[in-house]
Amino acid sequence: MAMAPRLSLTGWVMIKKHQYSLTLKPIASRFLVGVLAGVVSLTTLGETVPSLSLTMQNAVSLTLENHPDLRVFVDQQAVIEGRRIQASTEQRAQVSLMIEDAMGTDNFSALKSMQSTLTYSWILQQEQISSRIKAVDSEASQLLNDKKVKALDLSALTAKKFIEVLVSEEQLRLNKLGVSQAGELLSVINERINAGKSSLVERKLAEAELIRRELAVEDSEHEIAAAKYQLSALWGDAETDYSLSGDLSEIPMLPDTAQAISSIRNNPQVSRFTTSQRIVESQIENARIEAKPQWQLSAGVRRYESTDDFGLVAGVSIPWGRTDINAGKIAALRAQQQVLASEQASLMQQLDAQLFVLIQEMAHSGHVIHTIENRIIPTLDSALKEARHAFEKGQLSYTQWVQLQRELLNTQRQLVASYEAMHLQHIEIQRLTGTAFSQ
Repeated sequence: MAMAPRLSLTGWVMIKKHQYSLTLKPIASRFLVGVLAGVVSLTTLGETVPSLSLTMQNAVSLTLENHPDLRVFVDQQAVIEGRRIQASTEQRAQVSLMIEDAMGTDNFSALKSMQSTLTYSWILQQEQISSRIKAVDSEASQLLNDKKVKALDLSALTAKKFIEVLVSEEQLRLNKLGVSQAGELLSVINERINAGKSSLVERKLAEAELIRRELAVEDSEHEIAAAKYQLSALWGDAETDYSLSGDLSEIPMLPDTAQAISSIRNNPQVSRFTTSQRIVESQIENARIEAKPQWQLSAGVRRYESTDDFGLVAGVSIPWGRTDINAGKIAALRAQQQVLASEQASLMQQLDAQLFVLIQEMAHSGHVIHTIENRIIPTLDSALKEARHAFEKGQLSYTQWVQLQRELLNTQRQLVASYEAMHLQHIEIQRLTGTAFSQ
C-alpha cells in the first residue's frame, strides 16, 4: 500500500493555501463503511494480520475484529439465546391416575367396584410464553446497543491513537529540522571563527544547542515507539512493525450545527434509554399477563370395574380471587419508565451542549491553521532568511538568530498541534453522533 503524502515541515513550507477549505470533505465522507453494522454481528471474529502500512480504517477495523471487550458480547449473545429458549418452554402437561371405590368393605371390597380414571391436564399459557419471549428479545436489543456503544468508544480511541502517532512522527520531522538548522548555524560560526569574526564562546553555545536538538530527536523516536505500541495493542498485535498511511493536512469539513445536533439520536447511548423503556414495557405486560387466571384443562377416561364399562371425563380449573396481585409491581415499573425518559432527556441536553462546543472549537482550530500557515510562518521564514545575512555581516547576534530559529520551530509545532486538535474534535463529534471513523 503506497503511503499517502504527509505533512512535511521543511522550512516554513507547510500546506498550500488551496488545501485549507471548509469544503474539503463532508463529515461522513470516506468513512469506514458499515463500522457499526459490522460490530452488530460479532459471531465471526476473525484474526486479521495488520499490513505494513495502515490507514485509519485498517486500524479501526482491526480493533473491532480483535479487541477482547467486543468478544465478550459473543458469549453474552449466547446467554440471551439460552434465555429465549427457556422463555419459549411451556410447562409440562400432567398425566394422572386416580382409583376410587376399591379395597373397601362389602360391595366395595377388593377391586370389584373400583373406578379408575386416567386424565391428561395442561395449562393454557401461550399468552405468557409470548410475553416472556418479547421481554427476552428486548434484552437482546439492549445487548446490541451495548455493542454499539463499546464499538464507538473503541473506534474513537483507535482513531485518537492513530492521530497521536501521526503527530509524533511530525514532531520528529520538526526536531530533525531543528538539528539541521543548528548544524547550519554551527557551520556559519566556524566560518566566522576562521575569518576572525566570531568567538569560541559562540561555537560552544552552538554545539550545546545542536546536542539539545539531537536529544529532542531521540525523545521523539521513543514517543513514536510508545504511541505505535499503544495503538496496535488495541487489536492485540503490539509486536508487529508497521507504518501509518495518513495525512494531518487532510482536515475534515466543519459540520452543520443543526444537522449534527439532530443526529445525536443515532448515538447508541441515547438509543439505549429507548430500548430500556421497551424492556420495562415488556415487563409491565408480562406482569399483567401473570396476574390473569391461568386456565387448566383436563380430559381423560374412566373405567368401571363392576360393569367393565368406560366413560369420558373432562374438566377445567380456573384460579379464583383478585386479579390485581401485580398492581404494585406495575406501578413501580411505570415509575421506572419515567425515570428512564428523564435520564434520556438529560443526556440529550448534555450531548447537545457538548456537540455545539466541539463544532465551535473545530471552527476555531481551522481559523488558527489558516492564520499560522498563511501569515505567521511566511513572515518568520522570510525573517530567518534575512537573519543569516545579517549575522554574517555582524548586524545580528548569535542569540537573536537562535531565538528566531526557535520561534519558527515553535510556530510549526503550534500548527501541528492545531491540526491534531481539529482531528480530535472531529473524532469526538463522530463518536457523539454515532457515525463511523476515518481520517
